[in-house]
Amino acid sequence: MTAIDPPGQPDRLAGDLEALARLHAPPPPLTDPLAIIVWDNVGYLIPDERREALFHELVDRVGLDAEALVAAPYEVLFDIAQRGGMRPEERVERLRTIGRLTLDAGGDLTAALRRAGPAKARALLKRFPTIADPGADKILLFSGLEVRPALESNGVRALVRLGHAVEGKSYANAHRSAIAALNSLGPPNRDRLIAAFQILRVHGQTLCKRSTPVCLSCPLDAACAHVVTKML
Repeated sequence: MTAIDPPGQPDRLAGDLEALARLHAPPPPLTDPLAIIVWDNVGYLIPDERREALFHELVDRVGLDAEALVAAPYEVLFDIAQRGGMRPEERVERLRTIGRLTLDAGGDLTAALRRAGPAKARALLKRFPTIADPGADKILLFSGLEVRPALESNGVRALVRLGHAVEGKSYANAHRSAIAALNSLGPPNRDRLIAAFQILRVHGQTLCKRSTPVCLSCPLDAACAHVVTKML
């Protein structure tokens, strides 16, 4: 295994992202804030293919607007939620809460976030089920309301193992370090940052797994620090 370069080498990071882009081909991202929040809440720890099927079933049977989510019959929401993993009753309530919060914001979440401005928009998003700071970052980036890096745990893990971020004493430290690495790529570019989020997420899900990385299939294995990380 080669020596790991210290964080803060944007040229190498850009090259690594290009290599992973040739390997992975994520689908086009959702860009509507309400759709992203519903997508995140329709299932729990399930494959993306199953989540996509449930999401589209919800859209077909219920609709993707606040009033429809609030008014949907319990049995319809439960039928979908019970195929989305653990605690379907809780997921039904989350879907209804998403609808109620959107109505409280005026019914059009995109417009409400745009009116609020970045700081208040982030606070509004964090009122929704399962949405913390990383989720708010993702929604604001994907919807075009704010152009700043976003990552979830798979992407953070991949960047740490590749030597572009440091693990630190907590996940929060690792996340900050990984975000700083993406910031080093230059002026913020929405398409590039969305691509980085998606490619790193898929890489962490399929090859750079937490406990069983598939290293021999990775084009960046020779420059990876997976042997010495704590497996974020």
